[in-house]
Amino acid sequence: METIYKRRSIRKYNDKKIEPEKIKMLLKAGMNAPSAHNLKPYDLIVVENKDTLKRLSETGKFSHMLEYAAAAIITCSKANEECPYWQADCGAVVENILLEATDLGIASCWIGEYPNMEKSTQVKRILKIPEDYQVFATISLGYSEITKEPNNNYYEEKVHYEKF
Repeated sequence: METIYKRRSIRKYNDKKIEPEKIKMLLKAGMNAPSAHNLKPYDLIVVENKDTLKRLSETGKFSHMLEYAAAAIITCSKANEECPYWQADCGAVVENILLEATDLGIASCWIGEYPNMEKSTQVKRILKIPEDYQVFATISLGYSEITKEPNNNYYEEKVHYEKF
């Protein structure tokens, strides 16, 4: 639970590069997420090139932190009737990566693309993602000197027992 509470969206990073073995650990964490019918419909794109990160930062007002990130992981999927739960699967992948990043001391932020088709199309163009794929989300990654207080959210009014 400590890692879950500590996970916060961080948008300011220093210049420290993320170690390759930690990038691989993040990818493995994502790939160990549950998947409907075990289809694992996702593809993950790691971006560390500063010029590409800068271009990705310009795809929308909520992507600005990518300009300063050490890396990003983009989650995308073929979106078709053979895999109707691709969004849920990609969401589980993203959450696992965010939690592993927190555990490794790496700051992160979930940047949603889907269902914003304009933004998704821009990311697809920059990263040369095939047309039959949808971009689900980008995870901005880096080391940061700032910390936020842990969450401890619990909303009783959102809990229902036996019926709504």
